[in-house]
Amino acid sequence: MKRALMLLALLAAKAEAQVILSEVMYNPRGNENHNEFVELFNSSLTDSISLAGWRIGDQTATDDIVAWQAGLLLRPQQFAVILDPTYFTSSTQYQALLPAAALVVTIGDNAFGSGGFSNSTAETVVLIDAAGDTVAKYLYSLGNPDGISDEKIDPAGDDAPANWANALSVDGTPGARNSVAPSLRDVGLVPGSLTIVPAVLRAGMVASVRVRVHNHGVAPVANFKIAFNLIPANPEFFEPVFLGELMSETGLASGDEVEVLLSTPPLPPGAYALRARLSAEGDTNPLNDSLEIAAAIGWPRETLVINEIMYAPAGGQPEWLELYNPQSYDVPLHHWWAADEAGSRATIVENYSIPARSFRVLTASSGLAALYQTPESAVLITPAFPSLNNSGDMIVLRDFSGAVIDSIFYEGDWGEAGKSIEKIWHERDNSRRNWLPSRGALGATPADLNSVSPREYDLQLERLSFLPALPRAGEPVRLVATILNRGRRALANFSVHFFHDPIGTQDPALVEELGAVSVSQTLASEQTITVNFDWPPPSGINWVMAEVREARDVLMENNRKLAEVPVGYAVHTVAINEIYYAPRSGEIEWFELFNVSNAAVNLRRWRWREADAEETASLPDSNLILPAGGFAVVSPKGALPNLAAAALRVVSSRWLALNNDRERLSLWDFNGGLQDSVAFSSAWGGAAGFSLERINPRLPPQDSSNWSTCVEVSGATPGRQNSVFTAILPSAAQLSISPNPFSPDDDGIDDVAICQLNLPMATANVHVKIYDLRGRLVRWLLNNRQVGSSFQAVWDGRDEAGRLLRSGVYLVFLQALHGNSGTLLSAKTTVVLARPVD
Repeated sequence: MKRALMLLALLAAKAEAQVILSEVMYNPRGNENHNEFVELFNSSLTDSISLAGWRIGDQTATDDIVAWQAGLLLRPQQFAVILDPTYFTSSTQYQALLPAAALVVTIGDNAFGSGGFSNSTAETVVLIDAAGDTVAKYLYSLGNPDGISDEKIDPAGDDAPANWANALSVDGTPGARNSVAPSLRDVGLVPGSLTIVPAVLRAGMVASVRVRVHNHGVAPVANFKIAFNLIPANPEFFEPVFLGELMSETGLASGDEVEVLLSTPPLPPGAYALRARLSAEGDTNPLNDSLEIAAAIGWPRETLVINEIMYAPAGGQPEWLELYNPQSYDVPLHHWWAADEAGSRATIVENYSIPARSFRVLTASSGLAALYQTPESAVLITPAFPSLNNSGDMIVLRDFSGAVIDSIFYEGDWGEAGKSIEKIWHERDNSRRNWLPSRGALGATPADLNSVSPREYDLQLERLSFLPALPRAGEPVRLVATILNRGRRALANFSVHFFHDPIGTQDPALVEELGAVSVSQTLASEQTITVNFDWPPPSGINWVMAEVREARDVLMENNRKLAEVPVGYAVHTVAINEIYYAPRSGEIEWFELFNVSNAAVNLRRWRWREADAEETASLPDSNLILPAGGFAVVSPKGALPNLAAAALRVVSSRWLALNNDRERLSLWDFNGGLQDSVAFSSAWGGAAGFSLERINPRLPPQDSSNWSTCVEVSGATPGRQNSVFTAILPSAAQLSISPNPFSPDDDGIDDVAICQLNLPMATANVHVKIYDLRGRLVRWLLNNRQVGSSFQAVWDGRDEAGRLLRSGVYLVFLQALHGNSGTLLSAKTTVVLARPVD
């Protein structure tokens, strides 16, 4: 009998142990008395349990569990929900939540325990079976939000606080499986386990993403997969980015945990949420399947470049900073900022972007666009734009993530007041050699291609030279054109044209094309090539021009070069023709040059020297054109009386004083070619107030017989034909009269007779006498007159007393004495004087 009673007691204890306290709603929404509930669960798989005689309450008082419509029998795996009696008349809070399969019961009192469960004092919920034994006892914690119940986590576990948690859903789970209870299949991501390294991310990097997976369920998990995505956090990044998916086919037992690792593809720039989302077959808890962390992926360095800086504007004008986007895609600028060395920031707070291969200007001034005629859309107003130092400053450009995109430290002497500094090659570093002051017409080029930057296609004729350096007359010259590809792209199949520009004015009417050279070789950016052209130049200061031509060349201003090619003259092109070495008091020395050739000669930079001088004296460095057959007079500063109007006056800044006796005067052209030289003495001619004249400039200069004293009364003939000039000396003295006969009747026709004297000597003292047919001397026309080789005398038909002679034939007699040689020559002829009949 005792054994039977003991067995019954064991069976009862087993049954009681199968009923567990599962959920407590002590702080419901709405009315707290009406809406409090306690949930029980029969964990048995086979046994039903009657709740008759069972009690529920707190540590102070317990209440009988009584039936409500469906009795008190709790079937296996069934939930029982114990509601306050007032709920059924005053509330419908849980009607939508209570499953039909749940057993709904109430209590015999009007409130749980001594007056309902307290929200301010933690109480112990007590469950007593029909035998009076305490089946469950749970001290709940305070602080639950309204409508959040306490749920038991592991139904098979004890009632310690660690086995209880706040419900995951509002109003709890009355009559249903607890939201915090492990399900049969529940695999989730461990909170806080999602990481990405490295911590500082830039676009293009490959990163490692790690996350831990935990099996919260009762059953093992055969496989699962995790998808990783970047979800845009800012509006400028529009599309999610799929990073990859990991699949695990290794089983994960209940309670086990594993870490998974994803190596990402190259990351795109942007502000994102990195999201890991887990999926597993049969997983009943989606709440722990997703984790997110912030991921700011900065742009690569030099995605944008600092391209132009105005740090020293003209008075009253704003400072600014230009950015350039060299990429083939637009770059958003939201929350980018530029700072100076002091830390002042210019932050872009609007959702601006900079289009591909375009410019944007940061400034605090809204008037910048009008100042430079720049589109307003290209100017981004940043009110806190830093004040840039004129003496030098540092500028750092950072993107939204704080990543440094570009930086520059400039010095004050990089630029000029009122001008920006411009980057030459945006692809290159920010060293001084890659920045120059703007060459733009307005002193800057905001939102436009920098004035100092290379274009896509740009050939430059960098240099035009020639060989030899000092070409002489008749010597061929090689023109050498150096072509530089200043553009960004390679070019081939271009041509170089060569021109002769006689006076260097580039006047199309005067320029003559000499020829062209075609170049088929490909010329890479910043490479040079030389092109040669052989040319037989004329003597003189020649201007040549070379021009490179290519159809795609966008900058024509640098396609031409001029070069001055001084080609020496043949010997004796210019002759020393007259020398005034012994001037009168108050007068200046000078010497005369004569252009013997039939072409103009440029005396620019010619040099001369007298015997005692150690160095030569130069003629001015300006064009001094001496025409064919023309005269030039070289002298120091000062008055030059009797200078012919047509003559070229050349003032030598350095004057080498001429000796009055035993002097050598030499003349060189600009290339050092000797033109003429004469070593003379006072015995050759010339005297105080009289010049030494060359008889014929085409005859040898060193022949003393080719020089003589000027025979004009003025003493010199500066800038005109010498008084002793003789083209070709006759072999004997010649005398001729014209007209013959002549009629001195004052009618204006043939009133005088011209006596033409031609002598076979440079100078002579002459007598010209006129006799009648009886041999009487009637007129002494010339008496010991010094003349040159050619001279004319006029007879008016009168005698020595001035009386008009009668008609008839008269004898003209010439005598010429050469003083140096003592030679006496004579000639005679007749002339007819025909007076009209009265």
